[in-house]
Amino acid sequence: MIYTFFAFQRYCLGSKSDVSKVIAGMDWQELYSFASKQALLGLCFEGIERLGKEYPEELRLNPIGRELLMTWMGKAQQIRRQNMKVNAVASKLFSMLREDGLRCCILKGQGNALMYPNPYSRTPGDIDVWIDASRERIMEYAQKKYELGDDIRLQHLETSLDGVPVELHFFPCSMNNPIYHARLQKWFKRNADLQCSHIVGLPDGAGDIAIPTTAFNVVYQLTHLYHHFFDEGIGMRQIIDYFLVVNDFSKNVFLDYDFSNHPVPLSKEGSTFSPSPSSSGRALKKVPVFGKTN
Repeated sequence: MIYTFFAFQRYCLGSKSDVSKVIAGMDWQELYSFASKQALLGLCFEGIERLGKEYPEELRLNPIGRELLMTWMGKAQQIRRQNMKVNAVASKLFSMLREDGLRCCILKGQGNALMYPNPYSRTPGDIDVWIDASRERIMEYAQKKYELGDDIRLQHLETSLDGVPVELHFFPCSMNNPIYHARLQKWFKRNADLQCSHIVGLPDGAGDIAIPTTAFNVVYQLTHLYHHFFDEGIGMRQIIDYFLVVNDFSKNVFLDYDFSNHPVPLSKEGSTFSPSPSSSGRALKKVPVFGKTN
C-alpha cells in the first residue's frame, strides 16, 4: 500500500504516468490517514480533483465515500485559508523589517509553496525569516518590537505576528560538527546579500517577499533535512519540498547552464555540485562528492 501512496504523490505533483492501477488498489481512508499524519492533505486533494477529470471511470469503480470526500474538501479549504493568512503576514513582516533597516529573506515555507502545482495546497507552518544582522542587533530589535517567548535558541528566537508563529533566525541552520558548522556559517554570510534581494510575488497579489535562490536552497534545505534527521525526524512534506527544490534546480541550472543568478559555491571540499561565482553560464564547477574523512 505504501508504494501506492508514493505513486499517487508523484501524480499529485504533476506526473503524467498512468495511475489506473494505483486508483484500483487505493484504500482512500488509509490514504487520508497517511496524508493527515504527513501534512499532505491539501496536496492529495489536488490530486483527487485531477482524478475526477482524468480518470472518472476508474474512480467510479473504486469511489471515495461522500463523507470522506466532504471532510477532505473541508480540510483542503482550511489549508487554503491558512496559506492566505500566512502569505499576508509574511509580506507584512518582510515589509516591516525592510522599513526598519533590516535586510532579510523568508526561508522554506512560503517560497517552497510557490513550486507546488497549487501554492495553496502545501500545509503551512510558522514563518521563518533570516535577518542579515548580528545576533545582538536582532535581539535588541526583537525586544523592542515583539513579545518574545522564553525559548531563545542558538539559531533563532520565537515570537508571533497577527496570530502566526514567527521564528527570527540569526542564521538559517546549523550542523552538529563544529568545524562544518563554522564553514556553513561563512557560506551563509557570503551569500546573504543575494538571498535578501531575491524578491518574488506571492499569489493573488498578497505582496512581495525575498526568498532564497534555488541554488542556495539545494544546499540550505539539505542541511535542514540533516538537522531534522538527527534531531527532530523527517516527514514527507520535507521530502517533497526538497524534491521540488532539486527539480527546480535541475531545470534552471543543469539544463540551461546559467549560473549568473546563483553565485553560491561551497567552500573548500564540499559535498555536492555547486555553481561557480565566476562561471556566468559557462560550465559546471565540479566539487568532490566526498571530502576528507572526519
